[in-house]
Amino acid sequence: MPDMFYRRIVPVLSIPPLIIAGLCGCKRATAPSNPASPPANTATSEAANHAIETETVALQPIAGVIPATGKVLVSENRVAVIGPVHEGRIVSLYAGQGSRVKKGQKLAELESADIDEAEADYLKALADYENARRTSVAEVKLAQATYDRTKMLYEKTITPGKNLETADHDLEMAKASAASSVAGTKAALTAARRHLLILGLKDSAIDALAGKPDLAAVFSLNSPIEGIVVERNATIGATVGTDANLFKIIDISRVWIDANVFEKDLERVKLGQEVKVAVPAFPGASFSGKVILVNSVLDPETRTVKVRTEVPNPDGRLKPDMFANVEIITDAHRNAISIPQSAVLKDGEKTIVFVADGTGYKKRVVTAGIQSNDRVEIIDGLVAGDKVVVKGNYLLLQQSKPEQ
Repeated sequence: MPDMFYRRIVPVLSIPPLIIAGLCGCKRATAPSNPASPPANTATSEAANHAIETETVALQPIAGVIPATGKVLVSENRVAVIGPVHEGRIVSLYAGQGSRVKKGQKLAELESADIDEAEADYLKALADYENARRTSVAEVKLAQATYDRTKMLYEKTITPGKNLETADHDLEMAKASAASSVAGTKAALTAARRHLLILGLKDSAIDALAGKPDLAAVFSLNSPIEGIVVERNATIGATVGTDANLFKIIDISRVWIDANVFEKDLERVKLGQEVKVAVPAFPGASFSGKVILVNSVLDPETRTVKVRTEVPNPDGRLKPDMFANVEIITDAHRNAISIPQSAVLKDGEKTIVFVADGTGYKKRVVTAGIQSNDRVEIIDGLVAGDKVVVKGNYLLLQQSKPEQ
């Protein structure tokens, strides 16, 4: 076909002579005078310059971090599984799945024939204690009166001394018997009361038993913690035993996050270090916590160690089993020179950057420090005010190398 239907376009990249001079670190060469040479392509030079972006170096805070992935967990100290300590039949339910409950709040009421026996034992122990206390007071009072009278008669030489000794002995025996009787019945009363508390009765309900005309035979299940009901395995009328788990409650106002940290980074991890957490469910949101545990066991397959973080979660946004991205902050430098990681290149064994110098760009060897997100600390090689190439530097590196 005619050549007019085909055109091959070869892209041409033009770098201004001043730029190349700066890359090579030598003096700018002077081109021989040629009146017939066309003028430089100004549009192409501007395009090359536009491909390069710089950033002015300034002192700014930077922190070293260890990135890791983990999962949100409920603290073991913030989980409660509630079931009856005595067989019974459920007669009332006051909380369901998703309910937020307070510590001590009533969850259910159960009716049990066996609880009558426990209440009766308590009332009997209460009666025995009161009877022992009154009897002891009366016996000690009588023995004291006998001793006082005998002593008066002895002092008036009306009765012999042996009668006074006998009265004194009887008084001591009455006191000892009273103390023993009161202590024994009080111990039985305490045990009976504790039994009722274990069964679910509150102190106020136990105190009211003595004034009730009949026994209620009902005991309550109360929440031992504040939290959210995540499981309820209970229906009204069901008979349940001591092995039943009727409610599960969790408190997620503070959660744990177990992160997997590679063994090469383990030396930098310390208890109490600050941690930043992000979850996919809330893009852009950040949660803060502290390292509370570094596991002693290494996973031989992943070569990682579990590092546990505790994170405040007052609004409940962090849910159990959520995946999390964790950054453990290991170092903090307040007045450090840092630049984007894109500005740092490897030139053989050297770490280099390109710095704007007049109308060109010069290669400079630097020493890198800690890394944080997309920035890296420069310990040596740059000063505040330098203009570092952050885009287009790879092209400059290629142009700076001698042609093969």
